[in-house]
Amino acid sequence: MMKNKVVFILGCFTSFMVGCNKEPESYPWTICDYSGTYKNILFSETLIKEFTSGIYEEKDIPEDVMQLEFGRIEIDFRYNGDGQNYFAPLFYYGSINKNVSDDAREEPQFHLAVEIGHYNVIPVPVEYLFYTFCTYRQPQYCRDTNWPIISGIDYTMIMDKRPEGIILQLKKENAIVNIFPHAFFPDSSQFFFKDVTAYIDKNKGDSLQKVLMIGKGFAGIEPGLHNFNGKISGVRIYKYSLSQSAPKYELKRVRNQHTENQELIYSIIDGSSDNDKYIILNYEFQPYKFEGGELIPLGNKISGKSDLILNNGQELIYQLNRNHIGLYSLNPETCEKNGNIITTSIQPFVIWIYPKEWDFEFYKH
Repeated sequence: MMKNKVVFILGCFTSFMVGCNKEPESYPWTICDYSGTYKNILFSETLIKEFTSGIYEEKDIPEDVMQLEFGRIEIDFRYNGDGQNYFAPLFYYGSINKNVSDDAREEPQFHLAVEIGHYNVIPVPVEYLFYTFCTYRQPQYCRDTNWPIISGIDYTMIMDKRPEGIILQLKKENAIVNIFPHAFFPDSSQFFFKDVTAYIDKNKGDSLQKVLMIGKGFAGIEPGLHNFNGKISGVRIYKYSLSQSAPKYELKRVRNQHTENQELIYSIIDGSSDNDKYIILNYEFQPYKFEGGELIPLGNKISGKSDLILNNGQELIYQLNRNHIGLYSLNPETCEKNGNIITTSIQPFVIWIYPKEWDFEFYKH
């Protein structure tokens, strides 16, 4: 397969298809060994419901929440401390035993939870924010901030489950302060509400039922209901409805999140067109700066388009440096060699480039 060195995503260059100028040899490039593909599957977004703190029994949980496969959850909160001595649950969706005379009624067999503090799980108590998915009381997927949550600050946690993978971000006003770079159990990252519901329905017997709790929750390794020490000011749950049509374009060996020190070897393909056609990538780039541990928007958005890329699966190589940190939206279109447009993408490829300080090793596998 022919290899061309071309710029992957522009943002700060005047031409998309230019020679790749390598950084000095001392720069710690990491070759991205991701072998999957990113397909720009078309979806629409609707707000299911805004929730306040409290316990929602199964009859009060919208069916769209219980069957949610793709969507976004936003949790506004302020933490008041004590996570080194106590589990502090922000959000819990999962099972509860409705048989109050059962000794196991407080054991959460299956759940998705967001909580601060794992004081008796790992060697040193921490006040990290955890996103966890458990089955049969055992964690299958667990990501954390790898950095303590500061008390007295207003945060928003975002769980954005897209067809191409989940994005977790912790925000403070307009700044992103964490992306949950550390994972204890990274193998079940595609699980979501629908999967929790399926486990409960399959194993409920005569006692398990579903419950959604905000500001309260169970911990998979400790009995009893726990309360969040702080304030949950709002929770919004959005549903993504996917189109049934097959996506036209795909980016091979590209994720929806990368870090600046990575070298990408990728290709862009329109599977519905012949390989003698060409692709143009229209882009919009919002630059960010990484300052004081926070990722902050920098200036205005930049937009433009690439030169022609032959639709033959050729490998394209680019090294991401600090100038590429930010949010990219790529909209491909297919054309003839003379530039006449044949078809255009409706759903963009959305890609975050984070600073190398937030590198997430487990994403490479």
